[in-house]
Amino acid sequence: MSNRNDPHILVIDDDEMVCMMLADILGKEGFEIVVASNGREGLEQCRDVRPDMILLDVMMPEMDGFTCLQEIRKLGKMELLPIAMLTATDDVESIHRAFDLGATDFISKPIHWPTLAHRIRYMLRATDTLRKLAKNEATLRNAQKLARLGHWEWDVAADQLICSDEAARVLGLDRQITRKNIDDLFRAVHPADVGKMQKATRLCLQSGVPFNMDFRSVHGDGSEHVIHAQGAPVRDEDNGIVQLAGLVQDITEFRRIEDQVRILSHYDGLTGLVNRTTFKEILSQGISYCDRYGSKLASLFVSIDKFKRINETYGPNVGDAILRQFTERLERAVRDSDYVAVSTEANYADATISRLGGNEFTVLTNHIKDSCDMVKIAKRIITGTEIPYVIEDHEIFLTLSIGICVYPGDGHDVDSFIQNGEFAMHHARELGHNQHEFFSKSLNVEAFKKLAMENSLRRAIERQELLLYYQPKFNIVSGNVIGMEALIRWRHPEMGLVPPLDFIPLAEESGLIITIGEWVIEEACRQNKAWQAAGMGFVPVAVNVSSAQFEQRNFATKVSDILARTGLAPERLELEMTESILMGDVSSAMHTLKRFKEMGIKISVDDFGTGYSSLSYLNKFPIDELKVDRSFVMHVPGNKGDSMITSAIIALAHSLNLQVVAEGVESEAQANFLLKSGCQVMQGYLYSKPVPADEIPELVARKLPREKMGQPI
Repeated sequence: MSNRNDPHILVIDDDEMVCMMLADILGKEGFEIVVASNGREGLEQCRDVRPDMILLDVMMPEMDGFTCLQEIRKLGKMELLPIAMLTATDDVESIHRAFDLGATDFISKPIHWPTLAHRIRYMLRATDTLRKLAKNEATLRNAQKLARLGHWEWDVAADQLICSDEAARVLGLDRQITRKNIDDLFRAVHPADVGKMQKATRLCLQSGVPFNMDFRSVHGDGSEHVIHAQGAPVRDEDNGIVQLAGLVQDITEFRRIEDQVRILSHYDGLTGLVNRTTFKEILSQGISYCDRYGSKLASLFVSIDKFKRINETYGPNVGDAILRQFTERLERAVRDSDYVAVSTEANYADATISRLGGNEFTVLTNHIKDSCDMVKIAKRIITGTEIPYVIEDHEIFLTLSIGICVYPGDGHDVDSFIQNGEFAMHHARELGHNQHEFFSKSLNVEAFKKLAMENSLRRAIERQELLLYYQPKFNIVSGNVIGMEALIRWRHPEMGLVPPLDFIPLAEESGLIITIGEWVIEEACRQNKAWQAAGMGFVPVAVNVSSAQFEQRNFATKVSDILARTGLAPERLELEMTESILMGDVSSAMHTLKRFKEMGIKISVDDFGTGYSSLSYLNKFPIDELKVDRSFVMHVPGNKGDSMITSAIIALAHSLNLQVVAEGVESEAQANFLLKSGCQVMQGYLYSKPVPADEIPELVARKLPREKMGQPI
């Protein structure tokens, strides 16, 4: 519902897009917007709506803006209505004509949206002040003081300058001096701006051209103010100019706001680095310079690995603190480099480093001799940022992935250059921690393939293309299935059955692993409940947990909710996770594992022996099972070293009263060695490959053939 208390703005413009933008932006600022698509419709709306202000396009069909302006001023009580002309032209003749016809101000196209509302409010304030002037001089003085707006008159013949109290205050003039002349006004103007002020008043006096300008004023206390001034001729009966009159307003605070808007539009608020938009501007300047002079530039695209996990684990405040510290270290590393220089034609002192967004940064240089220079910078950055970050008693280590792009060669314009740099950065991440990678055309091809695969994977979740296979775990002494592991598969509509190694790393990189992981747990629980309802005995199902899942603060709660939804008893669910996941944040891991233990869920440590095991923590973790990694099993009994490690893991599990499972068993020789070493539970192709859910009941119902069963030790 329209509220007459809100300022009504009539927009008269034949450009639908401009009208839509004005309606959206000004509507959010509390203005009521009325739109007319041409001058004649605007006149009708003006009569009906009685707007508080008009934004009038100069160039329109049927009736141009000048004619429309003239007709509006003829309407009753429209003399003081603020009318701002929207124009893409700023020639003096058009300005002169518009002001002669009664325009209040000009707003140039393209419109500077961040300050538009401020300018409109300024014009509305000024108009309101003028209306109050006509009513009451005392009210005017109060209004002028509030708005820091004053009026002035200059009697040309007498060379006498008359200023209101507020005008004198705004200009910093001595109010004790009763008689002032035009030179007093000029003395209030900053020396650097006196010339343009004198030119404007002279042109107004000689040709009758009104002026509308900003200048700096220096007050007696030395303070510098920004003043907006308007002036117009006053004519006698013979049409001679006898006076100049106008307004002055202190817009220092307005300019401060404008500067803040400019800073926010160019700089990152958290780190103080230039932002993505400004980086693109600087890069564009650099590319133009290279094209003109045949030189080169390069940029390093720097990403902090797994930063999202830091935010999820420690909270955004810790994440922000790390970004600030990282920025300081990055700046030092770059500053210490002999190879980095500020972009040649940039106007920003810190333009070499920018924050693209989130955990991604760039370093731009035009000092390039060969690729070794870029490698040295990359290594310097890695070395300079690798010391642990101590935030709120947390010691956090960061690793980086750095992509390197060189112009010309690695992109034909700004967008392609940035895109290729990010491709190289993502590829560096795939190589491991603290790696750098130069862009190549082959990376581009791979990046598009990966993007296509990621998009397909997102759709796979929606289209229910994911499914679970199950691989039984056998006690080879009893011959019974004592459990099984749920293994995800992707039935791609074109590629067929996609194994997990082909899409799980992509899911982890893209963040889809959390959604997929939750689906796996829920589907495994649902299926186990269905088997139970069909009469299958007690056979727990194990589900693999990713580090991204485990490090969620509410992971235990999510699992609890899934069990509640599916109705599965907690003891029928096992969670498998690698030892590296548990050792990431020991304190947090301990807390989460205890919650699972309290719920009755079994915990299995997968791939044991391949990471950085800590036996002291292993004894403290509430775990139930150790799985011997297939990388050891595949070489027994032939490899003495792997055989010794395997036997040691089995002995360790027994000493801690843990069940031990050997995975990847494919030969009878492996099975015999494992059995003799004390491992009775095995999983592998020797006994069963992963099979669909409908084949599991038959496997559970029958025992292993006698020839595949071992004898107890």
